[in-house]
Amino acid sequence: MIKLVALDMDGTLLNERQELGPAVAETIRQVRARGVRVVLATGRPLPGVMNFLPELNLVSDDDYAIPYNGALVQTTASQKVLIEHSLSYADYLRLYAQAAKFGLTMIAEDQSAMYTDAPLLTHRELFEAVDTNMAVKFAGPQQIARDIEFSKIMFFADKPLLDKAMPQLDPKLQTDFYANRSEDFLLEFVSKHASKGNALRELATKLGLQADEVMAMGDSHNDVSMFDFAGTGIAMGNAKDELKAIATGVTASNKDDGVAVALRQYVLDAQQ
Repeated sequence: MIKLVALDMDGTLLNERQELGPAVAETIRQVRARGVRVVLATGRPLPGVMNFLPELNLVSDDDYAIPYNGALVQTTASQKVLIEHSLSYADYLRLYAQAAKFGLTMIAEDQSAMYTDAPLLTHRELFEAVDTNMAVKFAGPQQIARDIEFSKIMFFADKPLLDKAMPQLDPKLQTDFYANRSEDFLLEFVSKHASKGNALRELATKLGLQADEVMAMGDSHNDVSMFDFAGTGIAMGNAKDELKAIATGVTASNKDDGVAVALRQYVLDAQQ
């Protein structure tokens, strides 16, 4: 029986307008009322998750979130950090040098703000700040404290420029960090110990749950690690083919309340 459901947000929980549909919200509330834990697992920081939690009834001391693609596991009520895999100032400098070499915009995030010394931000980079409710601090290596710990560092660029830069980046970045190209214009770096799947496994262990009691839902590359761990992995109808290939099943798209459809089939109906 499924006792924990991990949900990706963008492209999964949220529809094409980045909204939480009423049918999805109601079904999640029903699932939570049955005693099944629902955990949002996302590349967003926790501030970019908080606005959705009250409507989902995920605001108690016993509710959790996995932000930053698994760099953190936090409680939603107190925002207490249970698990953390962060990046150091030295990691920041190393990635900064690569971004500068290939003309990529770099943004680094800690738990409260986004840091960049880019003179101009594109609409995509500004959208990242607005959509995640994060303050933007214009600071470079000389202005940032040496003891800072970052949860995530991102490279932004138009697709042709990022396509060209990717093969030329230091190949050790792929082994020294967990790198994920979550969008055509975005390459994300977190600790090599961090991924949604690792965070989900660590949280399940803390809660005394086995993999076959865990269900994960997603649509993109950064959800693969969750499917590798969870006993049940459900791909959205709009998911990448690689995710559908390893999924237990495929539900409707995020436009068509796919999360609600899957939760009814695999959780609510299964408990009757």
